[in-house]
Amino acid sequence: MAGGLILVIGFILFSSCLVHNNLNLALVSLTSSLIFWIIYGLLLDVFDLRLFSWVISLVGFLLALSVFFLFGIEEVPHPIGAFIFHTSGIAGALGISFFSFFPLLIIHQLNSEKIIPISNTLINKDDPSSIPDLESDDWECATEDELHSGEFELS
Repeated sequence: MAGGLILVIGFILFSSCLVHNNLNLALVSLTSSLIFWIIYGLLLDVFDLRLFSWVISLVGFLLALSVFFLFGIEEVPHPIGAFIFHTSGIAGALGISFFSFFPLLIIHQLNSEKIIPISNTLINKDDPSSIPDLESDDWECATEDELHSGEFELS
């Protein structure tokens, strides 16, 4: 509950700083609230890596959106309602968005490792041709010296 409150307060501070076009102070408030949230979760032993990944991704996308609107678009007075798009701001926003996908990809990879794919090469127990014939009278027991000689493979 308090962890969510820390994030909400950080978001409110971030938004109020962006309204005043102060990206530096907005980043300070956003980063400090994330640090306090992480420390809170670690101290109380309620830190969840998946939730952390989601929050980091969402914060990254929020930051990319802010960079896009602050530096990628500029409203000009003439003609009325016209916008100028700045490629440097758009490129920065796209770069931040790209790196914001990494925590989501990590979550996806962790979820997909839990699912073990079923192999199509399972041996059919009803098919006698798939079981090798190991019954023979030609077998003899190996001695310790033969096992350690390196001439034979153990199966």
